[in-house]
Amino acid sequence: MKKRIFLPLFLFLPFVVFSQSSYQVGTAKETIEPDQSLISLHLGGYGAPKDGRFTLQWTKMKNVPQHEAFGALHNKLYIVSNGELLSINPSQINAQWMKWGKAMHIKSIAGYKNNLYGIDNGGRLLKTSDSGIIKWERIGIVDPSVTIIAIFKDRLYSANQAGVLWFADLTPKKIEWKKVETIGNAVTDIISLTANDRKLFALTSDDVIYQCEPDRKDSRWIKTAYKNGHTIKEDIRELAVFNDRLFGISKENFLYRGEHRSEGNLTARAMAIKNAETTVVLVNADVCGLNDTFTGLIKKQLFNKYKLPPEAIFINSSHTHFAPVTQNWLTWQEPNQRPDSSYLYSTVKNGIVHSIENAIGAMVPAELSFGRGATDIGYNRSLKDHPELYDNAVDVLKAEYKGLNTESYLFLTACHPVFQTVGVTHYTISANYPGVARKLVEERTGTTNSLFIQGTGGDVNPKDNGEYITGEKLSNEVIAVLGRPMTKIGGPITCFLDTINLPVRPWTKEEIDAYRKQNIDKVGDVYAEKNVKWCDLMTKYLNEGNMPKVMPVYVNTINIGNWKIVGFSRETTTGYGLGVKNFWPEKLISVAGYTNDVSSYLPTHMHIEQETYEGKDSFFWYGMPCIFPHNVDEIILERVKTLAR
Repeated sequence: MKKRIFLPLFLFLPFVVFSQSSYQVGTAKETIEPDQSLISLHLGGYGAPKDGRFTLQWTKMKNVPQHEAFGALHNKLYIVSNGELLSINPSQINAQWMKWGKAMHIKSIAGYKNNLYGIDNGGRLLKTSDSGIIKWERIGIVDPSVTIIAIFKDRLYSANQAGVLWFADLTPKKIEWKKVETIGNAVTDIISLTANDRKLFALTSDDVIYQCEPDRKDSRWIKTAYKNGHTIKEDIRELAVFNDRLFGISKENFLYRGEHRSEGNLTARAMAIKNAETTVVLVNADVCGLNDTFTGLIKKQLFNKYKLPPEAIFINSSHTHFAPVTQNWLTWQEPNQRPDSSYLYSTVKNGIVHSIENAIGAMVPAELSFGRGATDIGYNRSLKDHPELYDNAVDVLKAEYKGLNTESYLFLTACHPVFQTVGVTHYTISANYPGVARKLVEERTGTTNSLFIQGTGGDVNPKDNGEYITGEKLSNEVIAVLGRPMTKIGGPITCFLDTINLPVRPWTKEEIDAYRKQNIDKVGDVYAEKNVKWCDLMTKYLNEGNMPKVMPVYVNTINIGNWKIVGFSRETTTGYGLGVKNFWPEKLISVAGYTNDVSSYLPTHMHIEQETYEGKDSFFWYGMPCIFPHNVDEIILERVKTLAR
């Protein structure tokens, strides 16, 4: 398990250049939708339902003849039906099942390179080429209990219903089976097994699909889909991977294709702004959150290529609760603890990097202007006796490209993207209301790119019932601001990245043990199970001598002429945004949360005093070693005021 890093990642480096007030601006966007080869991902943002929220859904294709085995090779799906080997190419319209030859008594098949492998009722391991005449030859035997086979890379796996796995290397001529010892937990009652080049997938009789990565030292079976009654209602009995897509056959003998259930609107977007020799980039990604280690990798890569310092790259998470997991939630269910590495480091990381690179490459002369409106999309969900603690500002930055008759927009407001928590949409990939607002702004203004920046909305929930209502309201106000006189932006660019370290006061071993004892017997209670995992994590830190000494809060400040944007790390609550604005009421200041690192909430003393979710329980969800000191907001805001960036 990867250890959470709490030490400060960034340096205290000012980057100041004074110059004329003309700007070059470029924007770009890249999709961060998951590739279908990722099969099924877990959505971040909620610890419930206990069984998880997975992206896989099934699309019905066609009937399948009665059969005994199901597999794939090259551009075909194969079945064994009444002693015959049949195939179909599911990518062809109106494709029909074709006969290839005999396959007597074969109960499981799998494809590798140019060969099909099978096992028969007598426990024999067979092989045939898929070209020419089908002729099965015996190449070995399997354990008498084996019911299914699958091929992962160059290894043949076999399994029985008790969850015992064996593997054999297919490269030598002689098949030698070895019992698998590296997968840390058994999955019983397996009825189907398949693989792609990254993972094994096992289907159990109770309609649960598990996955594991056999090459990992800490490989474990982790749930990756189940019959949830909303997005998956089918009784799938067999699985096969074809062209990196998952296919299934139901109990009723229908062929299904697996796909991510998605609205298709997850993106990474960047706006690069240059003045003289100074370039800064404002980025937003449609993810629930990113940690400092991950954003640090991005910043290092861009420094190496463009010499952009870390403080010049402002990476904001929209905090949609409907994007695949991108952080290690070590106190949540297992699918939350392990973000899919391919999605995180290929899709998301590359999407952010490419959006930045393309925005820099697209920079052309532009005029910038700023405007502010107001909206009523949210309310303070925790401090309900203080309705004034909701920042309803809608800040809009407009880039008007000289001579091109085109514009780009960046807009910021503060509110959790948390629609919907029931039904089909609870399992659907979505940018939530920020995606709706962006789409409407672009359609109604003709711009091709707009950026949403999440404000200090850690304690703010939407007041209306539906992402489309909230997105419509927000887009209407953005367009209204654009239609009113705006303030011209002019002047040099400066940027800073400061780290404020808050001391950790960890629990004692006795306190941890007592808290664990209070929760250990509450089986099935998501909250109690989370608390037990937290206790185990803290005990591990204590035993290994790795208890963090500080919890850093990063403050990223970028001044673009007479406009300032301040980005706090963590799930920043309303008091910080209002506090910064109150320091300099005469200035144009926008304040964001969720910037560069989302590793816990950032509450105020009021949340801590009242023991609201933001002020107490959330720290257990995030796996933090303790809550922040009572006067955390006083410490941070005073530091911001003193630094006066």
